[in-house]
Amino acid sequence: MILHKKNGKHPLIRVILKTILFMAVFLLTSVISKPADAFSYDTSLKRLASYYYRDQSEPLLKNSYYPSKNGIWSKKSLRFSIIDRMRYDQALRCMIDDDIAHFSLLSKLQTKAHSFVITSGPALSIADRTALCMFTGDIMCLKGQQYSARTNQGYDFWPSYCFVSSLFDHADLVCGNLETLISRSNPLTSEQVYAENGQPLCHGPEELLRALKKAGYDVLVTANNHAYDWGITGVNETKKQLDMYGFANTGTSYSNDTYDLPSSDNRNYLIIDVNGIKMAILSCTYPCNQREQFIQDGSPSVINLYDIDMIRNNIVSAKAEGAEFVTVYCHWGIENTEELNYAQINGSREIAEAGADLIIGSHPHCLQGCEYIKTSDDRNVLCMYSMGNFCSSMSRIINNDTIILSVTLSFEKNSDRPVISSASYIPCRVTSYRGHLNVVIPTDPEINGGHSSSDLTEAACRIEEVINGVLPVYNGVHPF
Repeated sequence: MILHKKNGKHPLIRVILKTILFMAVFLLTSVISKPADAFSYDTSLKRLASYYYRDQSEPLLKNSYYPSKNGIWSKKSLRFSIIDRMRYDQALRCMIDDDIAHFSLLSKLQTKAHSFVITSGPALSIADRTALCMFTGDIMCLKGQQYSARTNQGYDFWPSYCFVSSLFDHADLVCGNLETLISRSNPLTSEQVYAENGQPLCHGPEELLRALKKAGYDVLVTANNHAYDWGITGVNETKKQLDMYGFANTGTSYSNDTYDLPSSDNRNYLIIDVNGIKMAILSCTYPCNQREQFIQDGSPSVINLYDIDMIRNNIVSAKAEGAEFVTVYCHWGIENTEELNYAQINGSREIAEAGADLIIGSHPHCLQGCEYIKTSDDRNVLCMYSMGNFCSSMSRIINNDTIILSVTLSFEKNSDRPVISSASYIPCRVTSYRGHLNVVIPTDPEINGGHSSSDLTEAACRIEEVINGVLPVYNGVHPF
């Protein structure tokens, strides 16, 4: 066979060189857009848009919550028909309308939308509308946690949550308090940046969200005393990251001068369709570490500070929009003590009378008691005064005893609203395991895969004393 030359190169050689060049460009693009530690479970919209761009249907997102056009979130299964490549740092918003999921860029300058085919299950009868919901306390990302999660490629927080993900798999909804910012423009807490008052400026890497998504969290509430640690930029960028990773979230809002958003995003609450039951979730905070700067910036709308009139009005509005059950997360109390303060005792009754069905407290960084509050309209409202740290690197014993609250909602016979048909708790301990620090482990060997230790046993006893018989220990599905 004779190879003809042109410009000094054989045609076959040119083809080979072009092929090599094309492959090099493709591999380089893949390295840039697809980190080596990417996981198939990662439902971050930005990553899916970067990874999968085949012209064929792929069931890439399953059973995740997405907001519909009216702002109510519901669990859907998406099947992508066309995936366009997107830039890594672009946030996406998903809106569901008439069985089409519309993904739009969160930017004034870019409005290109992407549509995908969506499937959902049949409507449920009232008798079948039951929902198992799990709630946790403070998800921290402190300096110690960042040091222990550091890898050669970045950070890996998955070991902290690997023991609880199988429990979360059985829940229809999993919700926790995210007490850290995720803001690329600012230094991490591990870089030892402190505010003038000596408090840490809480900021973690986005790999934390990856671990929480893998663990099974659906909702993250964000109103807490660290929400304004890095000002407006921190609030906006954290919310953008949560939207990117597909978390329903409430407690903080985008500043109005930053994003053009649907009117439903201006609400101070979420409405989520949990297996046919519409639950409203509110999040508010008493303390705000950077309150003076917060007031000086004139940004009262970006963080939900505690205001009983606001809570009452939001509950009324949520119910008018179809909410059947109301959960309120409230950041309050005194740190590192089991003692309640006046704000908690008085505020819990105000919130219950305002129409809440479940109250979950955070901020003290330790477990506090719980009770059922009898309201004037004859409702029994469960109030968990503090769920404690769900995961942190704090060193006190009380900082590392924690629980998962398991609540089943259902409709009683001849009732038009759901109630808590059962509530229980799963005692857990934040401890070390096989070289990993800050690992959340359920204390029951039947739940944690057969692991037992004096540390876990003693934690279960301490937790039982705090709960004081108000709730039973979880006796539901054992994942192992």
